[in-house]
Formats: sequence, C-alpha cells, structure tokens
Amino acid sequence: MGFKETLQKWFGTAKETASELSEKAQPHVEKAVQATKDAAEKAQPHVEKAMEKAKETASDLAEKAQPHLERAKEKMSEMTTGAKEGAEEVTEATGEGLGQQVDAAKEAADKAQAATEEAIDVAKEAAENAVDAVSDATEEDSS
Repeated sequence: MGFKETLQKWFGTAKETASELSEKAQPHVEKAVQATKDAAEKAQPHVEKAMEKAKETASDLAEKAQPHLERAKEKMSEMTTGAKEGAEEVTEATGEGLGQQVDAAKEAADKAQAATEEAIDVAKEAAENAVDAVSDATEEDSS
C-alpha cells in the first residue's frame, strides 16, 4: 500500500469517526440547548429586576446631581458677579486709564459665567443621556 492509499484510508476513517461522534453528540447538544433556554427563562425575571434597579439608580443619581449642579451654577454666578463689582470699583477708583482693562475683565467674567452655565447644561444633558442609555439598554435586554 502506498502513501496516497494510507492517507485516503486515514481520511476515510477520520470522516467516519467524525460522523459517528456527531451522531452521538447530537442528543447532548440538544440537551445543552434546552438547558440554556431553561436557564435563560429562569434568569429573565432577575435580569428584569436588575435592569429596573439600574434605571432607578440612574434616575436617583441624576436627581442627586441636580442640586449640586445648581449650587455650582449659583457659586459661579456669585463669583463672576463679585468680579464684575470689583472691576467696577477699580474703574471708578483708577479712572479712564484702566477702564478698558476693567471692561476686558468684565467681559472675561461674563464669558466665564457663560462657559460655566454651558458646562452645567452639558453635565445635565450627560446625566439625562446616561439615564436614557440605561433605559434603552434595559429595553433592548428585555426584548
């Protein structure tokens, strides 16, 4: 018997063995599939509870963050108002020479306040987006 015939015999034997193993494994695969389905059904209520808890937690976090964001906004507003008032006092005390610099400082304070308010709005939006994302993820996982 030549090398080619030996290889053909091995491949034939391997093909038969694979076929036999496939047939023998089929019931076990079916049982595993069924067990997986059963486990998924049993886990579904727990998944739903977890997703609901995640939604609640995200909502709670957004609610808890809101007062802090508002306080930060108020503090920044107070700080910029104080800076404006200080700039006005300096303008009055020093006269016209520094008026332009004070105006520039006022403008910078206004820009800082606007940027702070924008940052707070962005943070609020990010918190809302996080809540929405958790809600969306929950809906996707439960379907």
